[in-house]
Amino acid sequence: MGRRGIAQLLVLWALVLLGTLALGFSLSMRTEAQAARNGVDDARAYFQARTGVARAAVLLATVSVDNVMRMEISGSEGDASYEVHVESESGKVDINLVSEEVLLEILKKGGLPDDKAESVRDAILDWKDPDDTPRPRGAEYPEYAQLQEPLRPRNGKILSVEELRYVNGVTPEFHQGFLSRVFTANGNSPNVNFLRAPEVVLRSLPGVSPEAAAQIVARRAEDPPMTAADLAAMVGQGLTSQGLALISGGQASSAYMITATGRAGTGVVHVVRCLAEIGGGKAVKILRWLDQAPLEVEG
Repeated sequence: MGRRGIAQLLVLWALVLLGTLALGFSLSMRTEAQAARNGVDDARAYFQARTGVARAAVLLATVSVDNVMRMEISGSEGDASYEVHVESESGKVDINLVSEEVLLEILKKGGLPDDKAESVRDAILDWKDPDDTPRPRGAEYPEYAQLQEPLRPRNGKILSVEELRYVNGVTPEFHQGFLSRVFTANGNSPNVNFLRAPEVVLRSLPGVSPEAAAQIVARRAEDPPMTAADLAAMVGQGLTSQGLALISGGQASSAYMITATGRAGTGVVHVVRCLAEIGGGKAVKILRWLDQAPLEVEG
């Protein structure tokens, strides 16, 4: 091969190298541009969610709570939108007031095997009791001190259902998919209000069959809504006397969980969740705020 051929070969290799570098640079710039767009869309989705929270808070302060919980709260601006779901803490099981027996049955209906349910039940009770003596299947400070990031049990009233994430034996999946949806620390009663309880809560209670839970949800949406007498008539039809007692209400809670889902661009989602309390004069006080809440899947 002559000098001319060698020169042509070198030029071809140089062109291939330059083309490869240009392609890599182009792909890198495209990735960075997409990341920048996603960042902008995430910020837009976040502020859409915050708009939804603010709107829900205004409604709670000015409109009947029952009407707020029934209405569709949503809005949009171009390719960005929000939707809001409001739940009363009266419709959830108060983790500080539930009995040991009912707690165990709820954990079993949540999908835990008997032995695992007993372990988690005992660990929850140990977490909130004032002593340092573990129950047969529970855990106290010595067990938590051995963790990579040591913890100390509350040894008192649980202040937030988020604390249950740290209880011995509780997995992130079980907390997010079940415990955080069924329990509250702001219910103010060992019972739940059947008119405000989500179906997942009703199904989790002993003495309430899945069919009875679905029927209650359907009938309370009717006009006029289901009454306490209608509920009592369901005893023996998927509802036991124990189940009736557990969902017959009690002292009403003034706390409400607001979950706002903001969306923007091509599928970017940001969820904001906060616990709000309605005080005297219908003033709304934010008790807790979670900027990046997990997206819940119905079921």
